[in-house]
Amino acid sequence: MRLLKLLPVLFLFSCIDLIIQETIYNSLYFSGGSWIEFAEIDSMKLESDDFTIQFWISGGDANTNKAPAIFSIIDPDDNITLAILRDVNQKNSITTIINSAIDRQEYSGLDWSDPDDFYLISLLFSDSEGLRIYINDYKILSSGSLLDVKGSILNVGAIVNKDRTIRENFWYGYIDEVRLWNTRLADSTIKFQYEQPDKLGDNYRYTDENGNEISTYLDSLIGIWRLNFEEPLTIIEDDSEHDNDGNIYTLSGFSVELSKKGAK
Repeated sequence: MRLLKLLPVLFLFSCIDLIIQETIYNSLYFSGGSWIEFAEIDSMKLESDDFTIQFWISGGDANTNKAPAIFSIIDPDDNITLAILRDVNQKNSITTIINSAIDRQEYSGLDWSDPDDFYLISLLFSDSEGLRIYINDYKILSSGSLLDVKGSILNVGAIVNKDRTIRENFWYGYIDEVRLWNTRLADSTIKFQYEQPDKLGDNYRYTDENGNEISTYLDSLIGIWRLNFEEPLTIIEDDSEHDNDGNIYTLSGFSVELSKKGAK
């Protein structure tokens, strides 16, 4: 499926327009017309084509007839390499678009209608083994499709191309955290993270008998965006020390709210 370029629109999109409602913020609430844009995936210090993208995310009311997109990767020719979307009329399924091919997966533990129920979405990429997708610790898809992400940017909360002439399928719901790993996480790691949302691993550093640090998968964390704002900001800082900051954009007339909700 090839995305058609949109005609120029009268809307001027600008950086974030936030409405403060809480005093302690754990997530961002998207209600259409907004998205998070990161850099090109292959520029974010990836050393191989094996990597993992994760989201802590929940749903809620969706005032739209289009399936809201959790995220999208669009190639330089404006074809969808990968997108994951929430179905508007079915609370326990997601729609996947892989190399422009559309499919749907159902999961009985999923309920997009409940804004308090956050899910850990994990996408494991490989240039030799294809793609695996998990909701919490349950694998809902294993595809042999190989994905070329070179030259593509990562957008969270919408389907958007590189020059932003395509902007559609905006997210309705909460996003608590986004993570980028320079490795394919093990099933046991995903299970641990799902069961303990506030931890990335059981230990951050391991040491040998001489006190020297031992490398672990935690060293492959090259992007973590916690979305725990204390005040309205336009830039989402990367807490991984790799400086892969993101930006929030909104169309005119839309906003993103700071929220107290989050994964527990």
